Amino acid sequence: MGRKVALVRSAQSIQAADSLPSNVGRASRVHALIDAFGLNDKLDIIEPEPLDNDALTIFHSEEYIDCLFAIDSDSEYSYGSNKSDEDDEKDRQQRFGLVHDCALFEGVEEHVRYAAGGTVAAANILVDGQAQIAIHWEGGRHHSQRSKAAGFCYVNDVVLGILALQKRFSRVLYIDLDLHHGDGVQDAFLYSSRVMTLSLHHYDCGFYPNSGGEISEGRGNGAGYSVNVPLQRGTNDSSFIHVFSAVANKVLTAFDPEVIVVQCGCDGLAGDPHKIFNLTSNVFARSIKTVLGWERPALLLGGGGYSLPECARCWTRLTAIACGYDIAPEADVPEHVFLNEYAPGFDMLTDVMLIEDSNTNAYLDSIVQAVQAALPNQS
Repeated sequence: MGRKVALVRSAQSIQAADSLPSNVGRASRVHALIDAFGLNDKLDIIEPEPLDNDALTIFHSEEYIDCLFAIDSDSEYSYGSNKSDEDDEKDRQQRFGLVHDCALFEGVEEHVRYAAGGTVAAANILVDGQAQIAIHWEGGRHHSQRSKAAGFCYVNDVVLGILALQKRFSRVLYIDLDLHHGDGVQDAFLYSSRVMTLSLHHYDCGFYPNSGGEISEGRGNGAGYSVNVPLQRGTNDSSFIHVFSAVANKVLTAFDPEVIVVQCGCDGLAGDPHKIFNLTSNVFARSIKTVLGWERPALLLGGGGYSLPECARCWTRLTAIACGYDIAPEADVPEHVFLNEYAPGFDMLTDVMLIEDSNTNAYLDSIVQAVQAALPNQS
């Protein structure tokens, strides 16, 4: 008999996620496809509550949260009409990273409260034993720092979720599958031996967030507990699965986690506008099957991904896997309100690009060896 699965969502949380400027409408499409495949009948739907300031400041600074929410319903900042106050407020926004890719927008407060609230709710489901697998596709905002927004991430729901998991679980393994390095989560637990972070990502000079090039970055008691797998342009399914299988099993043996959190950012898919990795949903399916095969409580989160149909395809397939079965990539997309966006094939396939994989076998093997040497508790 399969393990109990919970999906965290509500109409309000989907609407809040849809307002994020970098992912407008994504959540609606993800959940519409999940429902079109009938997966909503195979799991428990849990409605999240928006997280209040006290809960947000378990990780984030009060000064950052105050600045983040200093916007009213008319999208006017709270400094009023005084020019000096306006300049001071803009300086404050700059200091907290609330500019450029993380500029304030109408609806940011609701987005932040539900993104964080959903992940914490999913974590609490595992803590309370209500389910063995909890899913929150609107989470996974892994770049935000304690007092700074970054990389489209206004809140680090991942860190808040891990802190909630620590109420029950002594050892938390965080795996990050996003195209970009999971820097915010790594930094939050850099000195901890209770949380191990494993990030598989693209690394190159000038590529955001310009971190994750070192195999091991833990400090103090956390030495050996922050593991990175920097991959080259054109990474395909074969390369990713090869290195993930080898590294993940070594991490499992060395750390023996009690619970696993997986950030399933899918901006490494071949169909994503970044067009840097050349992955299909098979990579994510294989990785999640591996993690769930460890038979420990698991929290699955979203993350990056800027092709709406590709994200919906991938996360729907992972939802099905969590429920105990797979959806073939050749399967037809069922009739639903967003069907026309899956043209021309109207299937679950991700078309790969004709680009070279810059990873050599020797390079991948060197990463595996470096990870082996860096991990703690090796006999």
